Amino acid sequence: MAMRVTKNDKEVSIKWRVADIVIPNEDIVSVKEDTNIYASTNEDEANVVRIGSTFGKTNRILLDTKDKHYIIYTHNDKKILNELSK
Repeated sequence: MAMRVTKNDKEVSIKWRVADIVIPNEDIVSVKEDTNIYASTNEDEANVVRIGSTFGKTNRILLDTKDKHYIIYTHNDKKILNELSK
C-alpha cells in the first residue's frame, strides 16, 4: 500500500498501511527534507513518530509539530514535500 499525504486548509492527513495520522496545520512548526536516512534524531525518542519503510533507497521528510517529531521515509520525497509546503 502506498503512502498518501494530503493537506487542506485545516490539517495534514498521512495514511500508510493501518496508520491514519491527522495533524492540525496550526501545530506544524517546520517541514524539511533530509536525505540522511541513517541519522538519529536529537529529540526524545518518546516524541518521535516514524512513518514509512526504510527498505531500499529512501529519503526522509522531517515534520516537526509543537509536541511530536515525524520522520516520513519515502521514495516520493519531492511530491510529499510539495504537498506539505502548499
